[in-house]
Amino acid sequence: MKNNSNQINRIAVYCSSSDHIKKEYFDQAEGLGALMAANDLDLVYGGGMVGLMGQVAKSIKNHQGHTIGVVPEALRIDGVVNTIDDELIITPDMHTRKARMIELADGFVGLAGGFGTLEEMLEVMTLKQLGYHEKPIVFLNTAGYYQNLFDMFEHIYAENFAKAEYRQLYHISDTPEAVIEYLASYQPPQLPDKWFI
Repeated sequence: MKNNSNQINRIAVYCSSSDHIKKEYFDQAEGLGALMAANDLDLVYGGGMVGLMGQVAKSIKNHQGHTIGVVPEALRIDGVVNTIDDELIITPDMHTRKARMIELADGFVGLAGGFGTLEEMLEVMTLKQLGYHEKPIVFLNTAGYYQNLFDMFEHIYAENFAKAEYRQLYHISDTPEAVIEYLASYQPPQLPDKWFI
């Protein structure tokens, strides 16, 4: 995939840093990492060694892939920051960390996660809505984890708080294979202007 016309080389993966979650989430994180490495997709991520974050990174490294961890100074803690990354970028704060990850990435994948994952995915969706980028955004909907969120999106469209065409901002995949297929065939959508006039 490295030399495709869309130049999708690096993927930011947003996901949980919890180890106290079901095995199926770890299994799909493992599968995604293996497929990213097989397709020459570098990982940009939060640099943690725990939870799905650590699982994706470990999987990519186990399959000879490349990882870039981006960590704010306050979270540069032994036992938290991964030591296997090819590159480690330290930022002064969380805001700079998020901006750096967005800058480095050619696309975004959201695995199951908590408030931080939601915030990161919604930020890249909003930036795409406003025309700041045209990069692919994919939710890996393991075991229907995000279904309630997608239902909320549909409620937003139904109540005219966002145009229904903004379903094109993001893609929903149920398997790691489907995520990679979407990234490989991605073409930026033609999105309407945000403003209701």
